[in-house]
Amino acid sequence: MLFNSSPIQWLSYYQQDFFAGDDIHVFKIHCNLYPLIQNDLARVLTEAELEKKNRFFKVADAERFALGKYFLRKILAEQLNAYPRNIRFSVTESSKPYLPDIHFNISHSGDYVVIAISKKNVGIDVELIKDHFDHELLAEVCFTSNERKLITNLEDFYTFWTRKEAILKASGEGLIDDLHDIECIGQNVQRQENNYLLKSYLMDDKHLLSLAYDESAKDLQFWNLGAD
Repeated sequence: MLFNSSPIQWLSYYQQDFFAGDDIHVFKIHCNLYPLIQNDLARVLTEAELEKKNRFFKVADAERFALGKYFLRKILAEQLNAYPRNIRFSVTESSKPYLPDIHFNISHSGDYVVIAISKKNVGIDVELIKDHFDHELLAEVCFTSNERKLITNLEDFYTFWTRKEAILKASGEGLIDDLHDIECIGQNVQRQENNYLLKSYLMDDKHLLSLAYDESAKDLQFWNLGAD
């Protein structure tokens, strides 16, 4: 099996120093939290983020975007002893936001938003497993022949897909056209002269989560920011 089907042990979130060690911290936010934070968005998000939220055509996409930005700023504000809205991100040449010595990444799909934060480089991707999705044509274009041989169901397809996205987010490249150049069957992969560990998890029967992170990271910690 390519992914870990054992339930993730999500811990109830409590404030602590996430940058005291070299762990990767993963946060899960269910989309049903949006009504609870909706009235607080203007206090936490920047004007640019609020404007981007309002440009989404689909309401669900706008809400997922807002949830990710809201909780990212809230968590970082606790760590940095700063006001959430005042945190200013720098941006790489490929438009990846970052803070000095702090790496973070957001992904959202279906019912969940997930955030990864660490002193170590990290990329995260979650995807809703769409039933009756014809994945063979996309796999032919985006996956290696070795990967295609291992695909027996939709979960296998989404494992490779989320791993490739997580790797490219960790490396800061973003989505590229030559996904078949990245083979991610094993537990590690080299990209941009860096070595990344790969982990994939079936969050529930509808969502698959993958992480790519610096091999020097010590452990993974999973935090639940609200009841499912």
